[in-house]
Amino acid sequence: IVDLLWSDPMPQNGCIPNEVRGGGCYWGSDVTEEVLRRHNLQLLIRSHECKQDGYEFCHNRRVLTIFSASNYYEMGSNRGAYIRMGPDLVPHFVQYQASSTSRELTLRQSIGWTERSALRALRQQLFVHKSDLIGAFQEFDPNNTGVISLRHWATATERVLQLGLPWRVLRPQLVSRAQHGMVDYQQWIRELSITEPKPEVSDTSIMETMYKNHSNLETIFRIIDTDHSGLISFEEFRQTWKLLSSHLKMEIGDKAIMDLAQSMDFNKDGSIDINEFMEAFRLVDLSTHA
Repeated sequence: IVDLLWSDPMPQNGCIPNEVRGGGCYWGSDVTEEVLRRHNLQLLIRSHECKQDGYEFCHNRRVLTIFSASNYYEMGSNRGAYIRMGPDLVPHFVQYQASSTSRELTLRQSIGWTERSALRALRQQLFVHKSDLIGAFQEFDPNNTGVISLRHWATATERVLQLGLPWRVLRPQLVSRAQHGMVDYQQWIRELSITEPKPEVSDTSIMETMYKNHSNLETIFRIIDTDHSGLISFEEFRQTWKLLSSHLKMEIGDKAIMDLAQSMDFNKDGSIDINEFMEAFRLVDLSTHA
């Protein structure tokens, strides 16, 4: 993978280590011709190298570099480009250069973007503390009706998160169903679920613990992938969680671990790849799809 992503073409023939990048190699036109001949290809299109016009041919026009980020080093340093390919398989280039004015957002757009980001982060915090929230809500619901007043919902939520936020003002953007000053907290808790998969995990603490570290999910994946194969086997998943549960002094049974592992295995091939792992921790606001 390092060779594939970090290698660059060079004018000379041959192949030498790419000391500049610290990974991959430099390869010449003779290598290009051999690779294209071997695989019956006409053109190699690659990226990962800044070009002033956004694209550049080399090796007798058999290698094409495309680079989509304009102003990569500083404003005006280079154009960006992308390719359109028609049925004739001839690349048609579209060049562009972003300017400081084209990147400026209106005040309304800027506020809207910031607000959406803040609400997304807040929903993540609510999800992380889901178990604690349920306990706090139930204190105001001794008859287990699943419904509490808006005032009690705001009080319990602040008690758990301790963020000093105006929860009653935020309620319309966080809780879709509230009638006559009452909140169906059981339905609201379900709306904080993870979009895919929808696991029937017998111990929710395992999921909440992982989501508390959602910013480090890729690192967590590499840790669980003990043989560095790029795939997490169910046994690797189980062994890692048994170790972590012991360290965190959490009681997590084998069934809960296997339930979660199987729910992440979208294509049911018996292992979890990085895309399946990351996708399992996307939050969705189900109220927007009601």
